[in-house]
Amino acid sequence: MTISPPSKVNTGLPLEPEVLCSGVDSLYFTLDLVWPNDLFFQVLDMFQDQARKTGMPQPIFIEIPEMDDRLLFNVLPNGSAGYKWIISGNEFSIRFSNQLRPNSRPNAIVEIRSETLWRRGVPNSIDVSLAALKEWSAHIMKIKPNRIDLCMDLFIPSHYWGVELFDHTVTRSRNINHYFKSNMLTGVTIGKGKLSARLYDKELEIQTISKKLWMHKVWRIDKVPENKKVIRVEFQIMREAIKELGIDDLVDGIGFMDALWGYCTKKWLKFRSNPGKHHTQRKTLPWWSMVQNSFQGTCDPVPAIRAKAVRTTQLQLSHQLLGIATSLAATDDDFGRPSLFDVYTLEHLSKVFWKAVRLTKITNEKVIEKVNNKRAKNHRGKLNYQVKNCDRLELGLPADKLTLAIQDDLTWELYDDAP
Repeated sequence: MTISPPSKVNTGLPLEPEVLCSGVDSLYFTLDLVWPNDLFFQVLDMFQDQARKTGMPQPIFIEIPEMDDRLLFNVLPNGSAGYKWIISGNEFSIRFSNQLRPNSRPNAIVEIRSETLWRRGVPNSIDVSLAALKEWSAHIMKIKPNRIDLCMDLFIPSHYWGVELFDHTVTRSRNINHYFKSNMLTGVTIGKGKLSARLYDKELEIQTISKKLWMHKVWRIDKVPENKKVIRVEFQIMREAIKELGIDDLVDGIGFMDALWGYCTKKWLKFRSNPGKHHTQRKTLPWWSMVQNSFQGTCDPVPAIRAKAVRTTQLQLSHQLLGIATSLAATDDDFGRPSLFDVYTLEHLSKVFWKAVRLTKITNEKVIEKVNNKRAKNHRGKLNYQVKNCDRLELGLPADKLTLAIQDDLTWELYDDAP
C-alpha cells in the first residue's frame, strides 16, 4: 500500500468510486413530555435501586401492541448530566429527568442506535421510540433534533486513499487532524463542536473498534477486497448548527436531510482541483461531485442556508446580569478583604455594580461607544437573519416563520424607583 497516486493519475479519483450506502447513522432528539402522575418514576426508582444493590442493570420490557413489537431496556444504576434515570437497549437509549413537566430544558433525550436506523429506517425508528413512551402514558408536547449524523460509504481503490487527497480540501473549519496506524492513514477529522466531518477507513474501524459486521449486509458485500477500501464520509451536526440551518423540529429535520447534506458537502466542505490557486481556477473534483449528488438518491440537493438567530431578550440578559452581579458579590471577601455586607440583599446589588464600574474605570464616553456599537451589531445581525429566512422560504427550505419576533419580556420603565 502506498499513499502516492500512480503515474498520470491525480488525486481527484478519476476512477469514480461507487456509493455503497448513504443515510443517517446516529440520531438524538429531545422531548418535552407531560406525565399524568409519577407512577413511571416510581417504577424507574425501584429498578434503579435494584441495579445499584446488585451492580447490574435491571431489564424492563415494553409491549407496543399496535406495532406488534416488544422492546427490551435495561435501567442503569446511574443518571447523567442532570437526568436522573437512563434506560438503555440494543435499539434505543432514553434519559429521563424527574420532572412531570418540562421546565427550562427538555425532560427526556432519546438516542436511536446506528443499527436500528439502518435496519428499521429513520421514520419507523422514531415512531417506535415514541410509541414506547406513549405506552408509559407520556404525553409528547415537543420534539426537537439534538444531533444528526449523516454519512455515505464509498467503495474506492486502495491506492487513492492517502494524505495527498486532503491537499484538495476546501473547508470553513481551521481544524484538520490526520490519524495514522503504522504509517498508514486511517482517517481525518475536520472541524469540531457544533459541526464536524470525518473521513475514515470504515472497514478498518469495524474490524478493530466497533465490530459492526452487520454493515456488510447494508453494503451487500461479504468481504472488502485487499485492493479496495470502504471510506466513510460522515458529518456530525449538533443542535446549535441544526437551528442555524433553519431546522427547529424533528419533522423538518427528517424531511430535509438532503438539504443538510447539500450544505455540508457544497458549502462547508469541498474537495477541489489546483490547490493554492485562486478559487476561479479551481473546480470540484469529480468524485466529490458524486458525493454531493448521491445522498439517498437525491441529485443536486438545494443546500440549507445557515444563519445565526439574534434573539437575545431583555429577560435573558437580565438573568445574566444578575448572575454576574451575585458572582461578583460572592468574591467580595476573597484574599482576606473585609466584606462590604454580612448578608447581601437586592438593594446591595446596585453597590456591587458601582464597584465593578470603579474597578474597570469605565467612562461615560466609553459606555456610549460600547452601547452604540452593540446596537449596530444587533441590528445588522437581525437584518441578516431576516434576509436569510426570506431566501429559505423562496427555495422551499425550512425557515423560521416567526423571524425576529422579539419577546416583550420586560418593560424598561425602571430607574426612578430603583434602589
